[in-house]
Amino acid sequence: MLIKLKRMTGPGRRVLIGRKRKEEPDEKQVIMKGKVTARVLNVRDDRSLNSNVIGKYNKNEIVEIIGIEDNWYEILFNDASAFVSAKYINPLIKKGIVTAKLLNVRSLPNIEAEVVGKLKKDKKVIVVDELDNWLRIKYKYSFAYVSAKYIDLTEKKQKEFLYKNRKFLRLELEPETKLVVEGSRIDMRVRQTYNKYGNLLKALSEYLGIDLASAIAVIAVESGGKGFDDGKVLIRFENHLFYKYWGKENEKVFFEHFTFNNDKYWLGHKFRKNKRDEWQSFHGNQDREHEVLNFARKLNKQAAYMSISMGLAQILGSNSKIIGYENAQDMYDNFSKDIRYHILGLFDFLSPRMVKYLKNNEFVNFAAYYNGKGQARRYGKWIQDHYEAFPEQLV
Repeated sequence: MLIKLKRMTGPGRRVLIGRKRKEEPDEKQVIMKGKVTARVLNVRDDRSLNSNVIGKYNKNEIVEIIGIEDNWYEILFNDASAFVSAKYINPLIKKGIVTAKLLNVRSLPNIEAEVVGKLKKDKKVIVVDELDNWLRIKYKYSFAYVSAKYIDLTEKKQKEFLYKNRKFLRLELEPETKLVVEGSRIDMRVRQTYNKYGNLLKALSEYLGIDLASAIAVIAVESGGKGFDDGKVLIRFENHLFYKYWGKENEKVFFEHFTFNNDKYWLGHKFRKNKRDEWQSFHGNQDREHEVLNFARKLNKQAAYMSISMGLAQILGSNSKIIGYENAQDMYDNFSKDIRYHILGLFDFLSPRMVKYLKNNEFVNFAAYYNGKGQARRYGKWIQDHYEAFPEQLV
């Protein structure tokens, strides 16, 4: 059904071909605006490709939409209605959040207008136009108005994931000048980490605004030191997670091949390919880990990838979206290519709060978020020790 409301805003574009108005302008209302995406967009006198072309818009010009029907927008064009293909219009809508405890929704943009509904605090709304101190919003099956004073239109900045920055993927891993590996076990681990990844970690630390020593310490403490084994990405298949993501709905098949401890579900992981085979442990053997993963993939591919931790920092596949991937398989595919994805993934995993703690050298607070509060003091001290072991001349 074509939406036809009372017009509230100003005139549209010029007419290139003369045309009689179908309706008076005060019978129309601009319900939203849109930006032209085609290089040149025809304006027509009806909703058909066979109708007359009465004007044109160029790319990025703004149109005022007064009606919607199927694949066409009715627009305001020189104070009369006309039509353009919706395929080539990007509606300029915003999303907002109600900040008032209870917000009146009105039929018109004024305080005396009829109240047609109410919105509770934190309710999300779609804003199609801004009118002085009022906002036109999509409401139920039509449009209505709310006071702009009580809608937060602040858009959260989309996180820029490090692994999508081609600069970091092209950088050499190793620094030009390497450190002599000597001293205590912590000293040697810090120096080995720098010698392997120092050039990339230096660029990352500058980008994030943290000390290079902090970046080195986090990698040294939170990673096992390597990300590949015999050319395959290092993984750990978690039976209890595969049960969560797939086995719970397929228990008969699951328990024929997988088992784990009922009380301490992270223990007792065993696998067998056939139900007549002996149960076998597989953690600690990468060939076996990948064998279990390959078997699980045949049962459910995405659930299998979500059930593994992978790479240098052993990030769970179930956290793939947190570090910017569409799904766990995409994460696995990238992690299988290059250890740079492992390092960038670890730092993509850090929240703004965790980065702030690193900037301030608050390692216990950092560990409380990264490792959990129960391990915060222990891991925080380890990070502190590795931070202090980094040679001062390179800080």
